[in-house]
Amino acid sequence: MDGKLILPTNWDPQLLPRVARLKPAYLYGSLPREATARSALVLPEVAEEEVASQIRQAEERGIKFTYVMNATCLGNRELSEDGRWEILQRLEWLRSVGATAVVTANPYVMELVGKNFPELELQVSVLAAVDDARKAAYFRDLGADLIHIDPQINRDFRRLEIIRRAVDCPLSVVVNEGCLLSCPIRHYHANMISHSAESIERHYYVDYCYYRCSLARGNDVVEYLRAPWIRPEDVTEYEQLGIDFFKVAGREKMGDGPSSHTPWILKVAEAYHRRRCTDVAELLVAVQPMETLSGETPTAPRVHMASSRLDGFLRFFREGHCSLDCQRCAYCAEWAKACVSVEGDTGEHVRQLEADLETLRAGSYWAGTQ
Repeated sequence: MDGKLILPTNWDPQLLPRVARLKPAYLYGSLPREATARSALVLPEVAEEEVASQIRQAEERGIKFTYVMNATCLGNRELSEDGRWEILQRLEWLRSVGATAVVTANPYVMELVGKNFPELELQVSVLAAVDDARKAAYFRDLGADLIHIDPQINRDFRRLEIIRRAVDCPLSVVVNEGCLLSCPIRHYHANMISHSAESIERHYYVDYCYYRCSLARGNDVVEYLRAPWIRPEDVTEYEQLGIDFFKVAGREKMGDGPSSHTPWILKVAEAYHRRRCTDVAELLVAVQPMETLSGETPTAPRVHMASSRLDGFLRFFREGHCSLDCQRCAYCAEWAKACVSVEGDTGEHVRQLEADLETLRAGSYWAGTQ
């Protein structure tokens, strides 16, 4: 898949030389203090000098760099003189260090990029929720050079085909999305994280939405199968639709130091480059165990999804049979019996999540003290 992958960076100096052989089209990342869809608590520390260095090294290898500014809400600060100036200063810095592109969900920021920095490629974030042709055309007309389609429609082939016909700019899909399908609190979650800096500073940040979603998966492991990921073996289906790029999500840190995350990025990148894997669950983001409110990381059940047993699973969606009425449809549940297995005590994991959620409802907790 030369030139079609979009990969996250964890700023580990050893990552770039190791992924370069896969010839990705882009790397993407941000400073942890940037307002994005990841809170500073889950992003590895990095200085501006290190960012500039990795951008230069990527360019030397023919890899473009996209800087992430995809907060869904900035509290209207972007419309103030101070806020506008801060954004322009960030964009000027990105231009000066050789970044290729900026990805954002904010239409006003898109206009600032287009008017003041036309040399920066403008990418529309998945959090702009482009899920139909009208939205795609709107952002194309706003100057989009690349649109990252809302992963919630990854298996809605009719919509994907219509979007492809509607716009001539490149399109990208996220391949390893583990979030709940048609998640009803997705937008709230994005807004909450976009404003996380203040709550982290004041020591009351907690990712309530992640608790709720983890509980839903714990109560019904079929949610892992329903999530809108794309199996490496099925990438060709999307190429035939005219999808240009395949984005791997996952710039969150996984342990102490950026190198702790490097093996996982490599594993996922190689799976999509080779277009095959053994266990789809190993590739997904947003399925990692939650820390308890006391700061402990419990032993969560380990879910496996055998890729070899998923041949033919996508046909149901390709033929347009999915209505998202999961209460009346047993399709995914039947497939889960054959390809999903769980190691560990699901009941204990669910009880811990429920206890933490009750603590959040009742109060008397202190979170985000890192």
